[in-house]
Amino acid sequence: MRFVPVLALLVLATPALAHQDADGGADKKAKAEKKICRALVATGSIMGKRECHTKAEWDAMSDRSTNARDKLDRDMGGRTGGIGVSRSND
Repeated sequence: MRFVPVLALLVLATPALAHQDADGGADKKAKAEKKICRALVATGSIMGKRECHTKAEWDAMSDRSTNARDKLDRDMGGRTGGIGVSRSND
């Protein structure tokens, strides 16, 4: 009869242990999505600004920037003289 309370305690504790394992998975996900902070300084400013994003967010911003630059190059017809610069044939 001494084992009945111990057995009941184990039966009640098992769902709590299973729930704790599920939270452990969330901790691993949170570590994988750790924030990376970078100091950004605007041109002409001495004051910096810190931005924090996950690696995936930084990668997405970099891809958007690269795509925008490539699109601008295509739209400009490959000219490297700068925006709005025209060449005359005098």
